[in-house]
Amino acid sequence: MARWTTVVGDGLACRGPCLLLSITMYPSGNDRYVTIYDGRDATSGKLFNLVRASGKTTRHLNFGNGIPFDRGVYIDAQTPGEQTTIVFEPLPE
Repeated sequence: MARWTTVVGDGLACRGPCLLLSITMYPSGNDRYVTIYDGRDATSGKLFNLVRASGKTTRHLNFGNGIPFDRGVYIDAQTPGEQTTIVFEPLPE
C-alpha cells in the first residue's frame, strides 16, 4: 500500500527499501532544487536525481510502477524552505 510523507528542508523521507512512485517539490523561491538519494543521508547515499524548479511553481515527477530504492530515500534541499513530498511503497527488508 502506498504511503506519502513531506520533508521540509533536508531529511530522511523513507527509512528502508521502497518503490519510489512520485516526487513533488514546492520551492521556496526562484531557481531552487532538491537532491534525492537512495540512502539514509547525502554522504553515504547513492545519488538518484536533482529536481529543479526554475520558477516558484510546483515540480512533479511521476515514476509509474516505481523505482526501487535499496536503503531509503533522503532529501537534500538547497535551502531550508524547500518542501518535498514523496509517494512510496515500502518493501520487505
